[in-house]
Amino acid sequence: MTSHTRLILIRHGEVESHWRERIYGDLDVPLSENGKDQSRAVAERLRERELAAVVSSGLARAEFIAKLLRTDRPHLERRDDARLREIDRGRWAGKGQAQVEAETPGGWERWRAARGALGAPGGETLEAMRPRVLAGLDDTAELDPGLTVAIVAHTWVLRQAACASLELALASSPDLEVPYTGVLEVDWPTAAGRDGGATPRFLYLDGHTT
Repeated sequence: MTSHTRLILIRHGEVESHWRERIYGDLDVPLSENGKDQSRAVAERLRERELAAVVSSGLARAEFIAKLLRTDRPHLERRDDARLREIDRGRWAGKGQAQVEAETPGGWERWRAARGALGAPGGETLEAMRPRVLAGLDDTAELDPGLTVAIVAHTWVLRQAACASLELALASSPDLEVPYTGVLEVDWPTAAGRDGGATPRFLYLDGHTT
């Protein structure tokens, strides 16, 4: 039986400048014009790839690329999976670092130093985020076994997938560079593959290959 599905995970494009100065996490924020151009470029880059499905987190900045990919493949229907949304920033969402510091002195630096072990107040840690992301990837792989699926998501989703496929601790994930419209390719095990002991196989992350 088929043991893996090829997943092409794509980070969304650049967001509007107002939001680049703020912590937005899973808020639904818009792309900049440059972000839209970046999105068109990555869709063109993937034009020749045969895709069985295109999945997005459902947030507008991810759906922009997903829609472009479906435009070239009109037989594919829209498919969203909220489990692949960005990390929840809780009460920090929508705020700048200065506002966070004023409300929680030292909180930002403690969060950075913890490397994902702490979450924003009322938000997710990396460990809390991980089960939903991995479940979303498991289910995506199971729906199209042995084929190739594009997933348009977010920085920390790609980092979670990269850590799983590289067998890295989540504390290493902040060191993984994921630029706007960055691409990660992994062979993700299906249920049959997991039953046989298969694990995610890392293939590519913007210039870094196995």
